[in-house]
Amino acid sequence: MLLTTIRDRIKSEFENVRDVEAGGDFFFMYKDEEKFPFATIVTSDNDFDSVSNLNRDGFYRLNIGIDKATFQQLFASIPAKAGIGGYVDSGIDFTEVNTLFPHPFYGTMYWVSIVNPAEDSYPQLKGFLDYAYEKAKMNYEKGHPAA
Repeated sequence: MLLTTIRDRIKSEFENVRDVEAGGDFFFMYKDEEKFPFATIVTSDNDFDSVSNLNRDGFYRLNIGIDKATFQQLFASIPAKAGIGGYVDSGIDFTEVNTLFPHPFYGTMYWVSIVNPAEDSYPQLKGFLDYAYEKAKMNYEKGHPAA
């Protein structure tokens, strides 16, 4: 799937979503949330994260925050270190296309990633996006009670 296809779907399938672009990457926020995206699309390597080799032409990685139970069902067998970067040295090939894996740096916070997902992966990803969006919406509304 093209990056623009996923980006357009997220913006059209979920209400009150805005995507903030920074350095060619996209951060999907609920309403005017400024700090916590529910999903991101990363389009290039940087000094902090280069394990997916995204500097290849046309490559990107979709990242989504999911729930702990689902994350553990998917990845319980993969050893991780505690903290940020917990999956970097886990033996996962983070460059593999259309394969769901724990986010190399934020997997310990229950984020999943997929490089250049294919159309047949979207139903599963949509389920993850549904959860992430609802969680972001709930968290936003807790901090912004109706007047």
